Amino acid sequence: MNHRVETPLKLGIVSNSIGPFSNRGKEVVESQLKALLDDLRREQLVTDDSFFVPQRIFGPTEAATVADQLAAAQVEAYVILDSAFPNGNAFLTLAIHPQLSRLPLIVTAPPEIDLGNREWTTNAYCGLIMNNYVSKQLGRPVFTLAGWPAEAEYGRQFRQLVSVARTVRELRRDLLGRFGDAPGGFHCASGNRLAYARLFGTRVETIDFSAVLRTYQTCRASGYLGEVSFGLEDVERTYDAMRNGRELATTADNVRKGARLYHAFRALIEANGFTSAAFRCWPEIMEIEHMSACLSIGWLLSEGVVRAAACEGDWPTAVCQSMGTLLSGQPAACLDFINQVGAGPVVQLAHCGVGIPCLMEDATLGEISPDRQAGGHLGPTCIGQFRYGTKTGLGMIQDSDGRFKMLVFTGENRPDTRQNLLVAAADVAVARPAQLNQLILSHGFAHHLAVAQGDISQELKLLCEFYGIEYVNPDEA
Repeated sequence: MNHRVETPLKLGIVSNSIGPFSNRGKEVVESQLKALLDDLRREQLVTDDSFFVPQRIFGPTEAATVADQLAAAQVEAYVILDSAFPNGNAFLTLAIHPQLSRLPLIVTAPPEIDLGNREWTTNAYCGLIMNNYVSKQLGRPVFTLAGWPAEAEYGRQFRQLVSVARTVRELRRDLLGRFGDAPGGFHCASGNRLAYARLFGTRVETIDFSAVLRTYQTCRASGYLGEVSFGLEDVERTYDAMRNGRELATTADNVRKGARLYHAFRALIEANGFTSAAFRCWPEIMEIEHMSACLSIGWLLSEGVVRAAACEGDWPTAVCQSMGTLLSGQPAACLDFINQVGAGPVVQLAHCGVGIPCLMEDATLGEISPDRQAGGHLGPTCIGQFRYGTKTGLGMIQDSDGRFKMLVFTGENRPDTRQNLLVAAADVAVARPAQLNQLILSHGFAHHLAVAQGDISQELKLLCEFYGIEYVNPDEA
């Protein structure tokens, strides 16, 4: 599978302290953080030209010079290390610099170090508290991290923050292609586009669904980046890949049509430079070509063509999918709550047939279940259970006052939790199902949600802190 590789984060680090306190204490934490930066370079989590500012700064004039250096270097996130008690105006200068003020900022400090002389060595953590106070008064979000960079837990949390910062960067680059509007009555599949642009940087471009049908028929698409075409031999290769190792419970002709629709979607995505997408998957395709778009949508995610592909025109859920994909490193799905939440420990998360082929425990190329089609048959779909293991569900809404809220919960799907419905499903056991149900209903969260691989709940909590989004989690209620 050809999953797109997100580029490493460009990071800048500066040490800040006043002149007094132990120089040796300052050097210990600085050397440890420099070593951690070297590790991150080797792991390709940060760019090779990420840097630690050579000189330790003291006052606001030095801070202003370094802030200009960070801005000129076009860092994508930066770190202020309080290696001892700092000058508060140095932090203020770095935090409000016009070209840095919207970047993720990590403020970190070590605990006191015992150098064997019973001295009050650095008072660094007091400086972190002081700077955090300033950040709260400014309304300038920062991430705080205390500890020794050489310790494993510090390294884990620092890597977590790098992942969150990279997600912020990628969301600001998101160009979301919305193929058709949402079906009538799907109110949750629409949102305030400018509110999303203001907070995340999301730009939504709408492609009329007639363009999809035209591209499907002509094998040619045009967009902002020019023209993209595909041939019937491309369709046949994709058809073979879709069939490979998968049980067939629909017609071969349906799978070929699904392969062709995948290439139509892909051509339009590449012609326009879309990074994510949402699709009006019914009723037009179903009525005109007598097929479903499910397999085509799931294949886009499986092949890494986009980082999000939401059903039923639901572009806000596509934004959540992008978060899930970026933080987990694997495609996140667009699913529904399909049964009563809280009636038992298993929460059924599923959709018609938008399984992600590279992430399935087992998968059948089938049809949308007859009950969903009033007794009819319509394919192709990718149905089955998503790979067993921990999952994170996330859904985001704006309330009636325009404030963003995010629902986050974790669960695990296993052989004993699967419900075996003819859908693409992750049937997860959760710790507090009744509490989850109460939160869904009391806050008015939507029936759509993104489902990511693994536990990324804490990364999402950090992301919410950065954006000022209310974080709603049944395990932390």
